Amino acid sequence: MSTQGSLFDFEAPPQPTDRLFFAIAPDAGAVAQIGQLTAQLKAQHGMVGRPTAAAKLHCTLCVLGDYVGMPDKLVDAASQAAALVAAGTQPFTVSFDTAQTFINRARNRPYVLTGSEGIVGVTELYRRLGGALAKAGAGVHPHSYTPHVTLLYDDITAAPQAVAPVEWTVRELLLLHSHIGQGRPYTILGRWPF
Repeated sequence: MSTQGSLFDFEAPPQPTDRLFFAIAPDAGAVAQIGQLTAQLKAQHGMVGRPTAAAKLHCTLCVLGDYVGMPDKLVDAASQAAALVAAGTQPFTVSFDTAQTFINRARNRPYVLTGSEGIVGVTELYRRLGGALAKAGAGVHPHSYTPHVTLLYDDITAAPQAVAPVEWTVRELLLLHSHIGQGRPYTILGRWPF
């Protein structure tokens, strides 16, 4: 009997366990408002998806990627870029005034808050952070970016609708660690006040 493996024997590559991304997070007042608004909209549209946990509400800026283990050199480079951007940023108000479904897949689509004039500051922060990260060798980020806060995921598609604005003052930049598929809260790897 041969112990030699066939050409078809291979070990599947390990699945990523760690996602790193920069974000801004709503303050306590905005979190409460988002919770109430989510319940109202969910009932209005007959959605059954579970609302995003209060501790996980955020607006993603730049995703650094998914990894098997923590990429420490990337975290260091990204942290230096974030410090530079934060040092040149003043606190600003963000306002999300539209609820809609992002139609990016057949099922379990994100139902989100977006905005228009009230998200200009977030778009500018994304642009500046993306540029600083690229200079630091911490990735290239897409030119297309829609600031949003995910309320829940559902199969029902809801057309864009105006909602009472959800506003807060953005005072810091966060580097978050998502534990992929583990149902754990995000770990804050860094925070840089403006």
